[in-house]
Amino acid sequence: MLRHSYCRAQQQSLRHVLKTRLAVNQLRFMSEVKFRVDSTARVVTLDRPKKLNALDVEMCSAILPTLQEYAKSTVNNVVILNSSASPRAFCSGGDVAQVAKLVKEGNFDYAREFFTKEYSLNLALATLNKPVISIMDGITMGGGVGLSTHIPFRIATENTRWAMPEMDIGFFPDVGATFSIPKLTTVGGSNGQLAQYLCMTGDILNGADAYVAGVASHYVPHDQISNLQARLAELHLTEATSQSTNRDDEIFDVVNHAIEEFNAPLPRDYKFKYTADELNVIEQCFDIGNSLKQIYSKLDEVIAGKTVSQTAQEFAAKTKQMLASKSPVSLEIAKELFQRNSFTDIQTALTQDLITATKMSESPDLCEFAEATSHKLLEKNKTPYQWKIKDLKLAQISVLISQNSSNPVSLIRPSNLVTFSEYPHHSKYQLPNETLVEKYITGADNHGRQTAVTKKEAVKFFQQLNPATKSKTGVDYLVGFIIDRKCVPNPDGFLRWKTSSAKL
Repeated sequence: MLRHSYCRAQQQSLRHVLKTRLAVNQLRFMSEVKFRVDSTARVVTLDRPKKLNALDVEMCSAILPTLQEYAKSTVNNVVILNSSASPRAFCSGGDVAQVAKLVKEGNFDYAREFFTKEYSLNLALATLNKPVISIMDGITMGGGVGLSTHIPFRIATENTRWAMPEMDIGFFPDVGATFSIPKLTTVGGSNGQLAQYLCMTGDILNGADAYVAGVASHYVPHDQISNLQARLAELHLTEATSQSTNRDDEIFDVVNHAIEEFNAPLPRDYKFKYTADELNVIEQCFDIGNSLKQIYSKLDEVIAGKTVSQTAQEFAAKTKQMLASKSPVSLEIAKELFQRNSFTDIQTALTQDLITATKMSESPDLCEFAEATSHKLLEKNKTPYQWKIKDLKLAQISVLISQNSSNPVSLIRPSNLVTFSEYPHHSKYQLPNETLVEKYITGADNHGRQTAVTKKEAVKFFQQLNPATKSKTGVDYLVGFIIDRKCVPNPDGFLRWKTSSAKL
């Protein structure tokens, strides 16, 4: 009798568990995010196409605990982030229109909850102990950058449109961008100049440019994405080609080799979005150490320069015009956060973003985030918002970036959190940056080489000999482009690296 009662209790318990799991799965299926098991891969699909997958609280709340499950699992090797709106959009950003609407109604709690969940999701992705692959097939802006920039495998396609456009709505480059992007960019200076330019101007990169600039790690054509995802789902460690004895490191190498099977060449007659002269302007003017006043001053110097190329002058004038259309408060905040977050750790940087986002949402007397967002995204005005707050004192800027001691905010910490100041895998799987090329050419790369090299020899090294970059799409183009801008050949063709960027 006792035995039959025990069996009935077990059956009831099992039915309850199955019922609960079914209910959870049904809720997940009905949500704006879909979760799918595909052999050894776990696929997270953003499914809010009418909003171009703009992230809201519900989406972040669904993904965050699921990532924690994936982190603990021993049966999945990779996590794939993709979109049901591909190729139109991967993720157009956070749903700041909803945030602004509720903030204007006096509901500040929603803003706190949304930014806490979004930035905690960024932290979870950055510290996940498995390879994550982001398929940026379409619009990838703001919050979409947050879903990709912190992971080592960032796939661009011919449909990618990458940007950080927050300056247009009186906000700031959030989602940890002021930490991540300076570490990714390949050209335009070694002190985050291109990163700062992109975030302050909101300029848009297409897929090939995103790849060459370093914000994407691979370039795969749209028509190969489904094949790539199928290949990633069948990966096993038996395919490892490295000699690493560390399983965690080895699977990253396996994933990289699999993605490279589907790499596409750069478009025929491809040229990077910015010319050498334009990159010289960016490098000279947008150093992270420069104040906003210094940026404007240096742009004016280029515009007025008598020995400056016309290309550089026109680009500096266009850049100054772009900055003039942005929120002055946003530009000041962006400058401050680049200086703070570029040299700290990922957890501290995202916490700083959370503090700033919360303060900007709750401080209409100091910034115009809610008003400008409503103007552009809710009221659908075609004319630019006219900024009323032109200048903030240092004490007011401090208020916007300082924790509220009486009502502090904090991230949701993942259980496997190990923070860092440099990404453990990013640099190994993307194109080389100017610093790496400089070290090779100057002999400071620990290879023990004493002789000078030609352009042909340098390109050959990165294209055929360097383990981290050999056979990567476009590495010959990028290294040649860097050499042409940063080096001077002697009569025999041997290269000398310039000590500073070319004179404008």
